[in-house]
Amino acid sequence: MIRGLYTAASGMLSAMRRMELVTNNIANAQTVGFKQDRSALSTFDEVMILQDGTPASTTGNQELGQLGMAAVAEEPMIDFTQGAIQDTSRDFDLALEGPGFFTVRTPDGVRYTRDGGFTRDAFGRMTNTEGHLLLDINNNPITIPGGKMAVDEEGTVRVEDQAIAQLAIVEFNLNQPLRKVGTNQFAPRDEADLPTPSAGTAVHQGSIEVSNLDMAGAQTTMLELQRAYQASQRLIQYQDEMVGRAVNEIARPVS
Repeated sequence: MIRGLYTAASGMLSAMRRMELVTNNIANAQTVGFKQDRSALSTFDEVMILQDGTPASTTGNQELGQLGMAAVAEEPMIDFTQGAIQDTSRDFDLALEGPGFFTVRTPDGVRYTRDGGFTRDAFGRMTNTEGHLLLDINNNPITIPGGKMAVDEEGTVRVEDQAIAQLAIVEFNLNQPLRKVGTNQFAPRDEADLPTPSAGTAVHQGSIEVSNLDMAGAQTTMLELQRAYQASQRLIQYQDEMVGRAVNEIARPVS
C-alpha cells in the first residue's frame, strides 16, 4: 500500500510539472517567435516481482515480470517547428522562414532569437524589444541612417538601394543544442557548439513569425492533466483510508 501512495504521489508531481509547461505555453500564445515546450513521461524505477516458493513449486522463487514504481516528467523539449508568418507592414519587422535565428548582443553575451519585432534606438541601431542590438555577420550592430530601409530574403540590409549590412542568420545542426534563457532568447547548451550560417532560411520584411503554439492541443492537454491529477489524488485518499483500516485492525485488542 505504501508503494501505491508513492506511485500516486509521483503521478501528481508529474502532472503538476507538465501543467506548468502547458500554462507557460498558453501564456506566450501571443509572443512573437515563441517556441512551445513539450514534455513526456518516463518510468522512474522498476522492480522485479517474484512469486514465493510454495509446496506446489519445486523451483523456488519465480519471476513474474517487472513493476514500474512511478512516473517522472522528463526534461522539456523545445518544439522548433515553424510558426505562421503574419504581415505587419512595418519596415523594421522581420520574420524568418526556415531553421535560422537572429543574432543579438545582450549584457550576458550573444544570444539567438526568432523574435523579429525590431525597432531603431536613438543612435539609429536596430534593437529588439529588450533593447538588445541586432548583429551582422561581423558581429557588429546594424546602424540604419536616414532613408528607406529594405531587407531582402538573403538578409541583405539596404538603405536607398545601398547595401549597408548582412544580417547574421545562423542555425545549429545538433539535436536540441539550445536552451531557453528568458526574454524569448536562446543560448547554446555547450558554449563549444558554434552556429553556422543558415543558407536555408529566408527573411521576410514587414512580417513577424507568430508563436507555434497549438492552442487547441494545449487546452486538451490541460484538461487531461487536470483529470490525471484528480485521479491520483483520489488514489492517495483511498490508500490512506486502507492504511488507516489496517492500523486499526492491528491495534484492536484481542478479546
